[in-house]
Amino acid sequence: MKHSVFALLAAAILGRFNPNTGNPDKKQDSKPARQTEMKAFNVQKEFEANGFTFFTENLILCSGDTTVNNAMTIGWGSIGNYLGHNRPAITVYVAPARYTYEFMERFPRFTIMHFSDPKIAKYLGSHSGRDGDKAAALGLHVAYTEHGTPYYTEADLVIECETMTAWHQTPTDFRSDTPKKWYSDFSAGVHAIYIGEVIGAWKR
Repeated sequence: MKHSVFALLAAAILGRFNPNTGNPDKKQDSKPARQTEMKAFNVQKEFEANGFTFFTENLILCSGDTTVNNAMTIGWGSIGNYLGHNRPAITVYVAPARYTYEFMERFPRFTIMHFSDPKIAKYLGSHSGRDGDKAAALGLHVAYTEHGTPYYTEADLVIECETMTAWHQTPTDFRSDTPKKWYSDFSAGVHAIYIGEVIGAWKR
């Protein structure tokens, strides 16, 4: 019995880490549960993906808290900074008809995830959380950062954001024919734009 207690204590101590990512001016101490498999990294210094193609890789957006959450596949977004050079930010777009829209409006934080298995993005992008638990259907396991933001432990990359602003654009905001033509046959509504400050990031 003593041996197992000491072993558990040692494992808990060795498993701890202190992320130092994203905005240097803001404490970023969230950490995924699978600490031994995910490494915290600074998005401004160590982000290696091409920002112009990153959001074409079938990323997953998840929003909620420790009681309820929903995720969806996204194909649009951008990375950069907002309201300061040392404030890394991610912009995502969610149509009002999507179930995740309700979560983005209700909860203050969200995660962006990447998975190596393309079937995950395909399923999450073709099924609605209104009809059932998509994570359970895929065998994904929900965990939470220290801020209570949900993510799936099977992800290769997790970026946690705190929403700073949301823009609910309308057709009157369109300045060129590109969005006018694109939305002319899109039934889910004009996408809302959410800009989130990066407060934590982890990768395998």
